This record gives sequence, C-alpha cells and structure tokens, in this order.
Amino acid sequence: MLPADVELVGNISATIQALGASLPGRLAIPTEVETILADLGRQRSELAERAARRGGMPIHPLRIVKELQDIVSDDVTLCVDMGSFHIWIARYLYSFRARQLLISNGQQTMGVALPWAIGAALVRPGDKVLSISGDGGFMQSSMELETAVRLKTNIVHVIWVDNAYNMVEMQEVNKYQRKSGVSFGPIDFKAYAESCGAVGFAVQSVDDLRPMLRKAMEIQGPVVVAIPVDYADNYKLMAQMNFSQMI
Repeated sequence: MLPADVELVGNISATIQALGASLPGRLAIPTEVETILADLGRQRSELAERAARRGGMPIHPLRIVKELQDIVSDDVTLCVDMGSFHIWIARYLYSFRARQLLISNGQQTMGVALPWAIGAALVRPGDKVLSISGDGGFMQSSMELETAVRLKTNIVHVIWVDNAYNMVEMQEVNKYQRKSGVSFGPIDFKAYAESCGAVGFAVQSVDDLRPMLRKAMEIQGPVVVAIPVDYADNYKLMAQMNFSQMI
C-alpha cells in the first residue's frame, strides 16, 4: 500500500464529482497513451474486417461477435452468461458506456444472463436489453423466459449453440485427456421460445445472421435467436490466454 498524502473521507461519488469540477478542462493525454489508444483502434478495425470475411456453418465466434458489436448501441444493456462464448465476448466485444455490460467472469455463474436481462429491462425500461448465453447456460434458467414474456420485457436473448458444455469439455480434456457427460441436444430453441410466448429465430446460414439479429432488435417483447457456433478455434484462443492456469 502507498501512503496517502491527503485522505478524503466521505461519499465516494460526491467526492469524485467535486474533484472533477475542479479539473481544468480536458486533461492532456501523454503521447505514449495516445499511441496505445490509436493502436487499439487499429486492431479493432482490422479485427472487424477479418471477422466480416468469415463465412461457413457453423459460424465462427469472431463473426458472431462482429455482428453483435454492430447492434450494441449506447441504449443497449448487455448481459453476458458464462461459458466458452464469454471468453470471445470479453476479449473482442467493446462497450463504451459505463454500466452497459454485466459480466461475472471468474464467478462462473452459468444461467445468469436471462435473469439479469429481466432485471435490467425492469430498471431500464427505455433500453433494449441484449443477453447472451451458450445453450448449456440458457437451459439452466430457460424457464425464466416465461417470466420475461409475462412481464413484457424488451429483451433479445442470443444463444450460441454447439449442443455441449464446451468450457467443461475443454477443462476435462486439459486435465484428463478425454471428455465425459458434456453433450446434449439438439434442442429446437425457436420452438421453445414460441412455446413460452416469445418470438424465436434460428439462424440457418451465415447470411441469416445479420438480418435476424437486426430484426430481433426491432421487435417489442422477448426474442430468442439461436446461432450455431464453431468452437474449433477455442484451443488457439485459450493457448493465447494460458488456459492451463485458468482452471
């Protein structure tokens, strides 16, 4: 711990507001920081271009992230579940508004996205709420879709579908060199959504992805969009992140 030259005792928010009011206009950004920010901006543009070129079925995670990024405007609240997909979201999807993104990261709270989205829709009725989960995570709280319909919440829930608990599978293979008890389905998520009174979409080709997501965002009330995902590059991503130290 560093010793404090001055201690400010009181409400943190009020203290920061008071300090901010005393700052002289726009603060100067050091040259090295401007260089880093410019490089990050360039990387974002290059990533979006690469992702847009990825076709085929099932769909590569980067292509899904790219299309999601295009619909995450400032008036969208984003709720992210736990699973392999969340690594791609946390690493490659950008949020530019404070308190826009809800994500539990290391707490590994599978099934939380849809309940979070319902809560967000109730406290932010003017916002569109976009929640994202894997198929395994969705099925752990999928009964709450009835709640979302009954409360007339303005939610789009996106499901990355691979018919498996993929993160658990990778952990098993990493530790035991085999997988066990991680496969399930297939599940007709479109029909499931409709049985609860929501609108359902099932992406059948990469060309469906953008128009279906945009159509879903225009609909009032709960919508479910199921997207087949190709997780073949997960091991490459985890190698970059030293996956063996994460589990």
